[in-house]
Amino acid sequence: MKKNNFFYEIYKEFFYYITWPKWYELQESAVLIVFCSVFLSIFLYGVDGFFIFLIKKFFSL
Repeated sequence: MKKNNFFYEIYKEFFYYITWPKWYELQESAVLIVFCSVFLSIFLYGVDGFFIFLIKKFFSL
């Protein structure tokens, strides 16, 4: 395969065969990611607080 043909094939694939997501799809994905990140951080904060509580109770005996 020649070098020029290789770069031409890359150009064709990038500009004619790749479909980019629509703006509303990107917004929906971003909202979902933010929601999941906030939910996961609150959940892990609660789990961490629970384990700290258990460890304090265990070592205070």
